[in-house]
Amino acid sequence: MKSKHAYTELENTQLWKVIEDSLNDLIENQDIALTTRKENVIGYICKNLKSNFKSFKE
Repeated sequence: MKSKHAYTELENTQLWKVIEDSLNDLIENQDIALTTRKENVIGYICKNLKSNFKSFKE
């Protein structure tokens, strides 16, 4: 079972999937290393994009 995080309402969106795939590529290529839970990083980016681009479509 997945643990809860602050961004669960965004987790099943297309935006989440695109950011998760991109982040996974960066991690796999060793371009970045995360020290924070991946869900928190993805959620923060989703929330920030949605709040700054009001016309963004899901």
